[in-house]
Amino acid sequence: MNKDENLHQKKYLDQLGLSISRDEFDKSIEKLKRLCLFYPFKTQIYVQLFINAWCAKILSMLEKKSFDIVGSRIRSLYMLITFNRSFDKLIKIYFEKIKKEKNFKKLKNFDEAIYFSLESQYYFQKAQYIDAELSARKCLEKIEYFFKKKYQVNESWLLVRKCLKNIKDKNKANEILKKILKINEN
Repeated sequence: MNKDENLHQKKYLDQLGLSISRDEFDKSIEKLKRLCLFYPFKTQIYVQLFINAWCAKILSMLEKKSFDIVGSRIRSLYMLITFNRSFDKLIKIYFEKIKKEKNFKKLKNFDEAIYFSLESQYYFQKAQYIDAELSARKCLEKIEYFFKKKYQVNESWLLVRKCLKNIKDKNKANEILKKILKINEN
């Protein structure tokens, strides 16, 4: 990489960092996309930086007790991430904080489904498998509606995948998947 490319790359990284520090989620996604487009061989590094920077920003927001905004950011990240240790730790911290506060807004529609999926992952990480399954089932019940309405189908399948991995009994998970597939046949 030559000097001009390094400066160009640094400029985009600075813009990405600035977007995150200003809590501009959509702008930060655009900056990440540009970085990955211009420097595709570093995509994995950029994505990791992006996730870690957002996790740090969200932790800062949690300390300020901005629970509604934090919940929105966590749900947005959750829909982008399949596995990340930093994010898994953030989920634990988030749920511990909101349990103590009981001060979060009631969610509706797809945000509620995402919340239940997140909650399922939280319980699964804590080896509370019954609670993890209950939360996963709540999420999947919400998702059924979206499948029937043919609304947010791709995102719904992602949540199905995330929820099914949080059900310890794989036979139960398989039965739930069969039910969901049957709904989608119609």
